[in-house]
Amino acid sequence: MKLLWPGGPSYSDDPTFKITTDSVLLAHFTAGAGDFSRAMDIGCGGGLLSVLIHARAPEAEYDSVDIRPDAVRLCRENYRANGIQGYVDCLDAREYRAMGGQGEYDLVVCNPPYYYAGKTSPDGARAAARGDSLSPAQFSGAAAYLLRRGGAFCLVHKPEFLTDIFSAMRLADIEPKRLRLVCHKADSAPALVLIEGRRGGRPGLTAQPNLILTAPDGSPTGEVREIYHMRGK
Repeated sequence: MKLLWPGGPSYSDDPTFKITTDSVLLAHFTAGAGDFSRAMDIGCGGGLLSVLIHARAPEAEYDSVDIRPDAVRLCRENYRANGIQGYVDCLDAREYRAMGGQGEYDLVVCNPPYYYAGKTSPDGARAAARGDSLSPAQFSGAAAYLLRRGGAFCLVHKPEFLTDIFSAMRLADIEPKRLRLVCHKADSAPALVLIEGRRGGRPGLTAQPNLILTAPDGSPTGEVREIYHMRGK
């Protein structure tokens, strides 16, 4: 168990559920979705998203599900260490109607495996493990079931799947409302995309300025230093 930053929350990880840039950026992105009282993390892993969001909004309740028992065990441990209120359960998000809680959440978050059936990862090990991956239709369907009308769905994914994601969200009655591309450098192509949708929302997408991770000299940008609570220059 270690502190994520001085005076910040505790987090215990292992080789399977490491602290990743995409989860950190997604947790930061959710601040733009406004206030909420109950959140659900679909495919929670070790619970990093809940830990990070809870540090900003400790009064809310956080529920999490994952199909892997070892992830659930670690997520529960991180909940206890940080005094997070909510449940963690071992459930398959593809069977979301068994999760209960229909329409009970203000915020649903998801950092899914990026490659799913028919979309093969260039990494052989990840491609072999894609059987447990959620497709855009599956995670959008789960989010729509769980969210109240007007509730926010925030996720991180790869930009090459934007067409699939937007189509799936709209079919699930979740309207894409906010988009932010993440680039390693100012002159590089986007590597990640952060998306917010609203259940039952009106059409209208806001594209925010790109989030740049590194300056020309390779050092973290000022915004990244702020997100990661880095001290000094």
